[in-house]
Amino acid sequence: MDELQRLNSNEPTKYNSTNRNEIDYDNNSLSTWEMIKLTACMAGLQFTWTVELAYGSPYLRSLGLTTELIALVWLAGPLSGLLIQPLVGAISDKSTYKLGRRRPFIIVGGFLVCLSMAGIAYSREWAKVYLGMINSKNGDDRDEINKVAVYIAVLAFYCLDFSINAVQASCRALILDIPPLYQQETGNAWAGRMMHIGNVIGYFTGFLDLTALFPMLGDTQLKVLCIVACVIFILSLLITSLSVKEKVFEAIDDDKPWWHTIVYIYKAFRYLPVPIQRICNVQFFAWMGWFPFLFFSTTWVAEIYAQTHPTEDPNDEDFIYKATRAGSFGLLLFSFVSVAAGVIIPLFTPSTYPSRNPFTVYNIYIASHIIFFIIMMTTFFVRTEYHAISVIASVGVPWAIAMWIPFALVGEFVQKENVEAIVENTHVRPIENPDIEHVSSIASSSSSSPLVTPDEQNEEEEEFDAGMMLGVHNMYIVFPQFVISLISSGIFKLFKANSEGVEIGNNDAVGWVLRFGGFMALIAAILSCYLIDLHVYKQA
Repeated sequence: MDELQRLNSNEPTKYNSTNRNEIDYDNNSLSTWEMIKLTACMAGLQFTWTVELAYGSPYLRSLGLTTELIALVWLAGPLSGLLIQPLVGAISDKSTYKLGRRRPFIIVGGFLVCLSMAGIAYSREWAKVYLGMINSKNGDDRDEINKVAVYIAVLAFYCLDFSINAVQASCRALILDIPPLYQQETGNAWAGRMMHIGNVIGYFTGFLDLTALFPMLGDTQLKVLCIVACVIFILSLLITSLSVKEKVFEAIDDDKPWWHTIVYIYKAFRYLPVPIQRICNVQFFAWMGWFPFLFFSTTWVAEIYAQTHPTEDPNDEDFIYKATRAGSFGLLLFSFVSVAAGVIIPLFTPSTYPSRNPFTVYNIYIASHIIFFIIMMTTFFVRTEYHAISVIASVGVPWAIAMWIPFALVGEFVQKENVEAIVENTHVRPIENPDIEHVSSIASSSSSSPLVTPDEQNEEEEEFDAGMMLGVHNMYIVFPQFVISLISSGIFKLFKANSEGVEIGNNDAVGWVLRFGGFMALIAAILSCYLIDLHVYKQA
């Protein structure tokens, strides 16, 4: 309880800007160039995500999969986020590899991501190799080749989602490990910027005729795009992995059974520290708002387009192409706005305590939910596709904040507990190795004991490290995806949408799904008012 009282107190952490003479910035601080190299991995990750999300469904449909089966394939995303991120976080927290705790998982996961991308893009070619029909020109073999190609593509999709989540969990933990306390806000702001840049590159590359530019890489847009994605992905991971030197740990408690990792994850989920639990509560409702937008924004633009062109046939291929392209253009503008917001908004946050500057990360976070709510309510008044595109683009501002502040708050809590009271970890401890440069400011365990009342306190209380904290945090982001899938289905059924989706132009079902997300963001704004301010401020 003393720890909880300290976190709720108004005393600023001794690592804020007013006490910077206590810190050797020359040794601990990361320069802007070092921040860029550390977070470069996020650009490659987001580019790969963009390729999968943009081309996944059309490609699976071209292989002959029904809408219902494609929906089952897309379950790989939330399942991998729910299972892999906390598992990789828990295992990497206790790893003792010479490369460090995070980079081995980045390297192995990166290899599997590239292998999976090749499996998706060249599934038909791999099927021919497997069946021994490389040079077959028999039309009767086509169905058998296509059947095997479907299995390969689906397996590759699941492998891609699971491996890319492993890489993402490790990269996020690394970005939390390396910067010192007072640079957590800056580090996560750079991570958000890199993700937005990855989005822009992904959407822009998708608009290019890649088969004309790089005919030697493949005869379809997807094949060339997957190869380009692999190259960008590998380069981004190499930049981060080669420029960062982690602290090496040695095991000091090897008598734990293998299943103790599962217990560790359960305890982390059950006994989260109060500040982290409150962040997770906010994230749950915030992503109840974000998933409707991410899933249905393009469809909503198509709805508006249909309403403004009532004389056109909504089943005509040319109409569908124009409507979809309008939605894609809106998302491209959305990505540009998010880049600009990600660069500009962090510049306004205060660097001293106390400060009259109202643009604290907490106030900005609250405002972002309110802005998202207001934008979703404007869908009532949209009448043309140009207005709809403007609405989609404007969401880039709260999106930039969503990709920055929650992760910064988690990082500040973990680092604050580490620098104020370094507690000996019960599983690993740092090795004093002169051959390994110590850049990471995490010394042993990174976070405090769970902040719970004595009645709730577990007898075998654990110290939860960065990877585990981020893994549980991600679970609160994934859960809403399952909930929104059920709620959106109910809304569509209420508006008498058919089993294949909303009948374009006939109702406002998609608009109401977006507005429901807006109301969820309003709940997130209310919960954000109860976040615990650690009074940590960025380095000026």
